[in-house]
Amino acid sequence: MSVAGVPSGALREDYTAAARLTARRYPAFYSVIRLLFPPAWQPHFYALSAFALYADCLVDVPVRQCDPSRFHAWAGQVRRGLLTGQTDQPFLRAFLHTVDVRSVVHRDVEDYLVGQAERLWTTGYATEQDHDDTIDHISMPAARMQCAVWLAATEPVPECQVRLVMDAAQRVDDLADLAADLRRGFLTIPETDLLRFGASRTDLETGRDTRGVRALLTHMRTKARTALTAARAALEDADDATQFVYGLVLAGCDPVMSGVERQGAALPRHGIIRQVRPSPCGLLGDARRVLLSRLRVAW
Repeated sequence: MSVAGVPSGALREDYTAAARLTARRYPAFYSVIRLLFPPAWQPHFYALSAFALYADCLVDVPVRQCDPSRFHAWAGQVRRGLLTGQTDQPFLRAFLHTVDVRSVVHRDVEDYLVGQAERLWTTGYATEQDHDDTIDHISMPAARMQCAVWLAATEPVPECQVRLVMDAAQRVDDLADLAADLRRGFLTIPETDLLRFGASRTDLETGRDTRGVRALLTHMRTKARTALTAARAALEDADDATQFVYGLVLAGCDPVMSGVERQGAALPRHGIIRQVRPSPCGLLGDARRVLLSRLRVAW
């Protein structure tokens, strides 16, 4: 924390609370940051992660159990904190400090809160545009906040490359979470694709293995793989730090995507928990790319 410029005292306890929240929800993500990220970045990444994870916890609940007032009350606390610098939540105090010292744009925080609020009322995607809106309204504001950790305030965010990575990661995540999302009443496969392949939401919810379901899932996997290829190619033109961080994101997507493909038509019923088995060759290739970009990042 000294390297990151976090002053001694209570604020360090706040950052520790943010790191613990991240470790509880996503231990693998916590470990990657702890082991691979430059020390000066780590507290800020934990603060940003805790902020986003807490928002997800308030939104990612079964539709019939969702209480929008809880999210809106918390979002109001965030907005007041941006104005006053004060809040009762330790991890949120760390987030507000990161926003201040890393010059995170308040507009990105507001856009992220608005985007998450939209999810409270969403039970599915009508068209591909709904997927694009998720990227633009939630993923990109979050990514811009992350980029502020390593970019100087005057440096522009590499929007094109980052958006392609966010698009690919979201497509993989949607497939990985398909079974869990269906159980909570949410479907990220657009209705237009359901109609195109003669599959229904009920088919997916009940786990029916039909020709239409198989064709639909093949189509969704192809879109995700295409997006991963495009993101990896685009990332080659980004700055070293962006290549390093989002190269790790793409490296994490590959074994998940392989698990999705192995599950086949059983994906809507069982998810992929036991299907994620990283390929040794894939791991070596990803490790090489990540380590090369890491060596170029100023520590």
